[in-house]
Amino acid sequence: MSYIDDRSEKLRILHSIYSKDISDYIVSLSDIRLLNRISDVSKNRGIERSLFNVFPFNYSRLDHSFGVACILENFKQSTLDVTRGMLHEAHKPSFSYSVDYLVDYFKLKDYEKKTLFDVLVNSKNFLDNALSRDISIQDLVNYKNYKLGFATFPRLSAETLEFILSNAFLTNLCEAKEIAELYNNITICKNEDNEDEFGFTDISLATKFFKISLEIGRKRRSYESKITEQLIADVLMLMIRREEISIDDLYKYSDEELVQIGKSSTDRRIQEGWQQIENLCKVYTKFNPTNDRSKYCVKVEDRSIYIDPLVKTKFGNIRLSSISENIEREIKNYLETDTDMYMYIDYEL
Repeated sequence: MSYIDDRSEKLRILHSIYSKDISDYIVSLSDIRLLNRISDVSKNRGIERSLFNVFPFNYSRLDHSFGVACILENFKQSTLDVTRGMLHEAHKPSFSYSVDYLVDYFKLKDYEKKTLFDVLVNSKNFLDNALSRDISIQDLVNYKNYKLGFATFPRLSAETLEFILSNAFLTNLCEAKEIAELYNNITICKNEDNEDEFGFTDISLATKFFKISLEIGRKRRSYESKITEQLIADVLMLMIRREEISIDDLYKYSDEELVQIGKSSTDRRIQEGWQQIENLCKVYTKFNPTNDRSKYCVKVEDRSIYIDPLVKTKFGNIRLSSISENIEREIKNYLETDTDMYMYIDYEL
């Protein structure tokens, strides 16, 4: 079944808000072999596999990329830019952020991330398609230079806009009509660096979007999210050490395929590790690490996610935090909130 036909009803609603008339080009890109794997690579880091009610839904990197491409097309961006939107996640390993934890925590000096260039040059079918449209690999791999598409938080690009709106809708923070109201108020502005950036024309909607982004940021760096990601990283590392998988397999298999390899392992600890992840429902916190060896105890840092949007006014395009002292205070409090205590669960890996 094609990607466009296999989407859930909620995704169909969301994508129809992004673009009333999705082009055949976007649809054709969504089904190329290069993107097949990331259709089962979680954008939510695998957190949905636990019993924590933080991100209790399936949302893949392909779902996200499709949405980004729809947004860019809706705002009349070029074929190159739309293609960048569809492909910008193609090189991500399965359980992506957990793999980052794995690399940092175990100091894997010989680990070398695959780049978008790597996956493009090894995908002849896509290469033929891209070159026929006068799109070069170099244009595609430099996607981060395209700020309207891929600016980092707290600026609002197509990538960050899709991330916030999809999470707001799929976590039921907002109904479809609220998503549409926010999205339809978006316009392209020049920011303080004279770069294109998405912004709002209504300050009340900009404020609502900001508060939604804070709520999603809190979910992302919650102890429930972090303990799930770290446990996934540890089980994957155990699978690598036991030679059940290799580092390269993280780019070959999908999330679910890696889980099934683990569950079929003859190593009891690997099997129980995946079972424990699926049964996670409670995490405890301490200022100091526990000495109880029967407890799984870790400390994980994570970035703070939020959007400080531009507002288009008669005085120019102004960052929301510079208009409202309350917003500025909320950002400061959010960034200073302590979320770096030790976490532990009743489990010994």
